Amino acid sequence: MKFRLIWVGSNADIEVRAGIERYRERIRHFYPIEVVEIAPEKGRQVKSDVAILHADSARLIAAIPQRGTTVVVDERGESLDSLRFSRWLERQTIDSPHGVNFVLGGDVGLDDAVRARADKVLSLSAMTLPHQIARLVLIEQIYRACTLMRNIPYHK
Repeated sequence: MKFRLIWVGSNADIEVRAGIERYRERIRHFYPIEVVEIAPEKGRQVKSDVAILHADSARLIAAIPQRGTTVVVDERGESLDSLRFSRWLERQTIDSPHGVNFVLGGDVGLDDAVRARADKVLSLSAMTLPHQIARLVLIEQIYRACTLMRNIPYHK
């Protein structure tokens, strides 16, 4: 069982990147975890948001492994509290031996084709989050789920 976080690469705020790396290292004590950063669309300054969205989304879809459960993180997805997310993720550790692929869009969002590729669409919040913060929230929630699965007191 492995977690893969697939997202569009960006110039992340150094503090956000440090937070992501801190949780990534913590998760490694429980499960293998990999961050797959796809290259952002070139020429972003002269292209429309729609063109960037389609190009980035196509590269995200291409980066999703054929096997495993694919979760697309999107504000229109299902909302789970931390305990329900933990229980769902624990079930995946049994039912999805090829891992769980979490896919997050970049600053212009996701194309419908990415959501269509998902086994599950998950919302982190009813509010729109900057993609950098969404990454940090997601990886923290994965870590929180790992501690809940093992009855480690972090989650309190």
